[in-house]
Amino acid sequence: MFAIGLDFEARRVAELDLPEPDAPGPGQLRLRVLEVGLCGTDRELSEFEIGEPPPGEHALTLGHEALAEVVEAGPRTKLQPGDLVAPLVRRPCLPGCAACRRLRRDLCLSGGYTERGILGLHGYLREWVVDDESDLVAVPADLASIAVLAEPLSVVEKGLTTAERVHPLGPARALIFGAGPVGLLAALACVARGWEVEVFSLEPPNHPNAELARRGGARYSNETPSAKADVVLECSGAPAAARQGLDWLAPLGVMVLIGAADFDVRFPGFRTVMENQTVTGVVNASPEHFATAVSDLARFDRGVLQAMIHRRALKDWRAALGGEGAEAPKSVLAVAG
Repeated sequence: MFAIGLDFEARRVAELDLPEPDAPGPGQLRLRVLEVGLCGTDRELSEFEIGEPPPGEHALTLGHEALAEVVEAGPRTKLQPGDLVAPLVRRPCLPGCAACRRLRRDLCLSGGYTERGILGLHGYLREWVVDDESDLVAVPADLASIAVLAEPLSVVEKGLTTAERVHPLGPARALIFGAGPVGLLAALACVARGWEVEVFSLEPPNHPNAELARRGGARYSNETPSAKADVVLECSGAPAAARQGLDWLAPLGVMVLIGAADFDVRFPGFRTVMENQTVTGVVNASPEHFATAVSDLARFDRGVLQAMIHRRALKDWRAALGGEGAEAPKSVLAVAG
């Protein structure tokens, strides 16, 4: 079976030949992978900065943002052939820690989790896969053209759920640092919540990403944000943005770090205490956040979502993984012919 992934022995990204998956067992489904989105994590993986192959193997298939179709259902499953699904990335530790036992694999306490296409489990840049139904979220057929965005949006949903829970009076204004795919999805999610939304990034005002932010209902700025915000979301992964975001956090505000990167930020402890502020970080997402992401995709501006996606043929995987010639923020590889 054709796949694309990391050869840890040769230290290169390569086309792989994997065995066909077995027939689905009880509670399992055989899936045909339709398309896979690429992100900064995939590029870090391709540089061998992170990642780990399955135990006893020397290669790891990439791809953790996926849309797939059920082609065969094992016993005791509810989904049927023809149904569309978005797979969860993280799989719980075994035996389950307190978080994983409560279906919060995204909060795994033991560190013994695995992640499709990242850590210890093959990803979705391949033709076929067998998954447990409990690791899949059903996708309505009318969302097929945008459902590949469910995974990155699920992390945004987790961050916003945290901010809404923590803010004592309820947020009314959001400021988003970064106008990439995650930043734009965050803007759409905040607009859908009825908040005033501003996206701050370094692209000029006439940049296509800036236009997408405005089309989605957000204000865009590239020099100085217009006002402090109840919720600040750092979606760029840039240390400077994380530090600057703290300066634009309003009293009682919640800052959410979503752009995962290894950086140190000087913390304004006195102001944070005196203004009752909260700083938190989020990574991965629970099944509930995935389900919310699918629901929210249905109510976002469909034109903006579709304009975010640049689809390429699978044979163009090298250019897509390298970010070459991207015509939209999110590069997506069409796996099914």
